[in-house]
Amino acid sequence: MKTHITTRASGPSTDGFKRPPAKSSGDPYLEVCEALHTLLTRKRGYYGCEDESPLQNAIGVKEQGIEPWVYQLARIGEKLRRCGGLQRALVPMSGERLQMIRETLMDIAGHAVVAIAVLDEEARK
Repeated sequence: MKTHITTRASGPSTDGFKRPPAKSSGDPYLEVCEALHTLLTRKRGYYGCEDESPLQNAIGVKEQGIEPWVYQLARIGEKLRRCGGLQRALVPMSGERLQMIRETLMDIAGHAVVAIAVLDEEARK
């Protein structure tokens, strides 16, 4: 069963807060990485990036004079602050709150992957 939660900062959940499959691959790192790949691929479509240029949106911040990897670090900082706020919230650690923390951590991982990818792209030039 997929659960969709809307948060003010991120809108509808994009990974559906997938739980590990009933039959696990046995490698939790691989499962998270595969979910992150699915999430990044889906989000790239939201921003109108074409398959042949998946970093188009991330690199586009150069038009505003911002280095793409620096922009990704700023987004990671924003997500860390959100995660800290969720951690400090004065409500019990509910399933919904855990899901919101998980989504935020997936966002942080995604921004780190994009930052690495734009650095690698720049190094290839």
